[in-house]
Amino acid sequence: MKSQQPQPIFEIPDTAKSRGFVARNPQFPAALLKLFETANKCFGRDPRPKNHLENVCFWLGHTCRQDFLEIVFLAINGYGAGATKILRSLYERAVTIDYLIQNPNKVERFLQFAAVQENRAMEAALRQIPPDQIDAQMGPGNTVVEVRKRYEQYKGNFKANACAICGVKTPPSWDIDLASMIQRVGEPYKRLFVLAYTNPNFQIHATLASASPHDEDREEHDAKTALMVATELLLAVIGSQNALFSLNLKADLEACTNDLRDAMGRDFSPLRGPRPELLEGYRKRPAGCHTSRAFFRDV
Repeated sequence: MKSQQPQPIFEIPDTAKSRGFVARNPQFPAALLKLFETANKCFGRDPRPKNHLENVCFWLGHTCRQDFLEIVFLAINGYGAGATKILRSLYERAVTIDYLIQNPNKVERFLQFAAVQENRAMEAALRQIPPDQIDAQMGPGNTVVEVRKRYEQYKGNFKANACAICGVKTPPSWDIDLASMIQRVGEPYKRLFVLAYTNPNFQIHATLASASPHDEDREEHDAKTALMVATELLLAVIGSQNALFSLNLKADLEACTNDLRDAMGRDFSPLRGPRPELLEGYRKRPAGCHTSRAFFRDV
């Protein structure tokens, strides 16, 4: 029997866009390979979690790795807007991992809030389609009756809070809002907030910014920015896993950071943010109002 050839960790496709990207960043493929090897040391293993915290943080981190792969694929092929959209999910998961590690007593609330999220999504669906259709599509264990049963079990742990300034009640979350989490966990998340959270929201939602004509130069610029930000986020995620699971990856992380800095350039280039007029409504809200702090909060 012939031995099977090992599958490559990641293949850069041979397209005009990818060839152009590699020509502009010739050191990037080798640096990317080293990062993938480190990520696989972190996530390519049986985690054998000892508790809910380890289980949740490991698998959130594993999803971050998948987000990163998708961003890389889109970015090197010139899809800057697509890569930017995925940054939002990578960023939010990375922040959540660090926050849970700092506050391990919050993990039960994270788990229980799944029942609230399921019910919220189901009630929205019921305004469009009948219960029997939902039951047929979701299958046993996730019928309308089962979702509501789980919701009733945990809803008392989560209350909607009224904004002290405008009086509007915001939907409950599993803990403090994301902006407050970022203040607690610190860097690199505070520094990357605009790049990884605010800017992607203008692309994800139906905004005037997302109705702009295609711009090849902007796509190329956004692709490299998304890739640089995603790389820093994945390194932070691996660092969190290293601290939680004692993986002894400090030297690997330092080597990856140095190689990627050399490959991609040491500084972020100036960013072209959203159009100023798009922020007028945001600026006019009362200072400290929850709708300002929770800029583009999800339903």
